[in-house]
Formats: sequence, structure tokens, C-alpha cells
Amino acid sequence: MDLTLLALFVVTFTSVLILPGPNAAFSVAQSLKYGFLKSIYIPLGFMSATGCHAILVFSGLGVLVQEYAFLLVLLKWIGVAYLLFLAFKTFTNQPSKVDRSPLVASKFKMYQSALLVSLTNPKAFLASVLIYPLFVSDEGSYLFQAFVLTVFAMVISFSVYSMYGLLSSVFKDKLEGSSLANKIVGGLYVGAAGILAGK
Repeated sequence: MDLTLLALFVVTFTSVLILPGPNAAFSVAQSLKYGFLKSIYIPLGFMSATGCHAILVFSGLGVLVQEYAFLLVLLKWIGVAYLLFLAFKTFTNQPSKVDRSPLVASKFKMYQSALLVSLTNPKAFLASVLIYPLFVSDEGSYLFQAFVLTVFAMVISFSVYSMYGLLSSVFKDKLEGSSLANKIVGGLYVGAAGILAGK
């Protein structure tokens, strides 16, 4: 694969992912709630969703999904409802349940939640549909290029959302035991739902 083309893909894909959106807000909220290390399954979930989007695009199913636009709309509103549900649960929890309890959501539940948020984000899917084809060259194996781009995209996804989690975990210590913590985390969920609804 052409290394210049790959470098351009890395810059383009990173630029798209680094923009704040539902995934970033969700990652920050989870990191504030549980800390960076305990919420590492969030970027893993986003990474898996990135892989799913890439497989859909490279297999040609992405074109089919685009033709049935109502499926993207349906997925979007499922994602909005899920984020609002999380916001409601957070707002109605006592501060001690979030900040002082040693109980943490299961690893699989964290992973599953991140996967759901990302898979129901039409912006992420449409970005994949638009970006990947631009970086596939006529020269060389299509499957090899698809594999390389998918792997790089997944690594970028994990890195970007890990960075969001790491940066926000700095504020977790300052919010420890604070009644403001639930409001901030719940507000991030509502914000993520609003961003997703506006797409």
C-alpha cells in the first residue's frame, strides 16, 4: 500500500474522530464516573464499532444501507433514547453511588454501551462511507488495502477516545465525593444525545 496515501488517511481519519461528538462526550462521562483505567473498555467498544463500520463499507453493504436511509434515522433515535436513559439514571442516583462506591459497571457492559453509542451514530457511519473509498488505490490488492485501513482506523479510534478518557480522568479526583459529579456526567449524556439528535 502507498505510504503517502496511508499517511493522508491517518491525518484525515484522526481529524474527523478528534472533533467532539457523541462518542467523545460518552467517553468523558464514563471516565469521570469510573476513572481512566476502569473505563478503558469504552475506547475498546468504540474501536470495535470502527471496525464494524469499515467492514460494512468495504463489503459493499454500506451502499445498501445508504439506500435505505430510514435505517440510519432509526438507529440514530435508538442511540438518542439510550443516552437519555443513561442521563436519567445518572441524575436520579445519589452522589455516593457514583463517586464513593467501589462498584463499577461490568467490563462487558461498558464495552457494549460504547459499541451501541457508536453504532447508532449515523455521523460515524457516513464518515466511514465517505472517507475509506478515497484512500483505496486501483493498484494493489483491494482486500489488503481494506485490511490495512481498517486496522489503522481501529487503532486511531482507540487512541483518540483513550485520550479523551485520560484527559477527563484528571478532573475525576477534583469531583470525588462532590454532588456536582452526577450533574456533570448526566449533562454530558444529555449533550451527547443532543449532538446525536442534531445529526
